[in-house]
Amino acid sequence: MKGVFDQDKWSLVASELKAENLKLASYDNTLIPLLGDIRGKKILDYGGGPGVLALALKRLGADVKEYDIFPDMIKEAAKKIGKKNVYHTIKQIPKNHFDFIICNLVLCIVPEKEVENIVKNIHSELNKNGVAYIGFCNPKIFNINESQLDFRFVTDRKYEENHNYKKIKKEGRYEIMELHRPIEWYEKVYKKAGLKLIDKIFTPEYTLKGHKIKDFIIFKLKK
Repeated sequence: MKGVFDQDKWSLVASELKAENLKLASYDNTLIPLLGDIRGKKILDYGGGPGVLALALKRLGADVKEYDIFPDMIKEAAKKIGKKNVYHTIKQIPKNHFDFIICNLVLCIVPEKEVENIVKNIHSELNKNGVAYIGFCNPKIFNINESQLDFRFVTDRKYEENHNYKKIKKEGRYEIMELHRPIEWYEKVYKKAGLKLIDKIFTPEYTLKGHKIKDFIIFKLKK
């Protein structure tokens, strides 16, 4: 079984990420309708991985760009949306430019300082009327040992405590180390970076083994 226990190992599971249909159905089907009519809109997928979402947005008529830190991911994304539409470094990304910035399933796998850096970057890259959608696994279900998407090695840590825990993804059968932080912690980071919280959206609820579960949270933010 493949394992992703460091930020620099995600390229090892590029093919598995492309095949996570349950995740895409839950997360992307919640996110995309939030964007409305995106024809001609300038969208940045920040940390977009193999470009699955970027391609879907391109097909809906958006002017889509993607940034990722992993060359293998950028290569996969370039195949889908074109080499001219991918950024290899932060410095290549224009400031005050994008109508929408999407950052999916990134902040929950990077260190705290990197979370702050990413949120600051997103603030600087949005145009004055732009909207950011930042989403990841719902921290409220950190102590549930199984969802439709994964098995979790539950710790004895409290919701209010930042901590690490391991997951096994059902689709792809790989292990990851995820970083739990309470929703309120992220809200403080957004505020510090100058982003205003507009809404918190959760993916649809379902019941598994007696637990009511909403897999993901998506924060809607503006300057």
